[in-house]
Amino acid sequence: MAHRQQSLQLTDRFSRQLATTAARVARIASSRWNLAPSDFDGSYATWLDLVVPVVTSAQRSNERLTAAYLTAFITSETGRRPRLRSVESLAGSSRDGRPLRDAWGSPPIKAKVAIGDGKTIAQAQAEARTAALAHADLDTYYGARGTMNTLMVAVAAVTGYSRVTGGNACGACLGAADGTVFSTDEIFQFHTNCDCVAEPVIADVPNLVSRPTGQEIFNNLSEAEQNSRLGEKAAEAVRGGLPISSLVGVAHMDNERDWITQKPLAAL
Repeated sequence: MAHRQQSLQLTDRFSRQLATTAARVARIASSRWNLAPSDFDGSYATWLDLVVPVVTSAQRSNERLTAAYLTAFITSETGRRPRLRSVESLAGSSRDGRPLRDAWGSPPIKAKVAIGDGKTIAQAQAEARTAALAHADLDTYYGARGTMNTLMVAVAAVTGYSRVTGGNACGACLGAADGTVFSTDEIFQFHTNCDCVAEPVIADVPNLVSRPTGQEIFNNLSEAEQNSRLGEKAAEAVRGGLPISSLVGVAHMDNERDWITQKPLAAL
């Protein structure tokens, strides 16, 4: 919800820019991936040498982009340009506050565990790759999400935020995009390969325009796209009357805040 349609367009542009940066990082991280069977640790360290600076640079870019977006959004809503205070840079840090290299230590361990469980070298490499690329994606977005969380709390004009889905929203994200306004101190929930963003709600302006809910977005997708987003069985259940909000679940994480996740049908 917002006062002006232009404000919603600013959010959409912001979301696309973040997704473009994340895609660029993913291409680099994937193209440089090499977990040598003879030296998991050494080859992974070489990958870190290449990718950590790329993600750190992307985080800095996303920090600047987030501050510019929030400034433009508030200006669009109120007609007054705010002066945002400087916040501590998150670049080089992971979601749990540790340096990226320290926080990304699990992929070669996962590969070794997989080998110990009897999996092939190729399977072990694939598991490690998935974990490593997830780290790069999540922490690239952290440059924006962490900065946005800090700025929204610090700016008096922002009273809350709502969830806006990107072009890759799963059932959980569509279910959570129902117009709910979260308080600024509620941490924005995400998951691997999530391209949702937080859209600020500004004080003392009438909300004259709104977005389609996640349910409405789902209803307007083709059946093939519905199946792609949710999985065929979940999509069929929603087409049959199951509220898409029922798919919103929580994945409990050991070393960071819990993620949003799509509930399996068996859990409903």
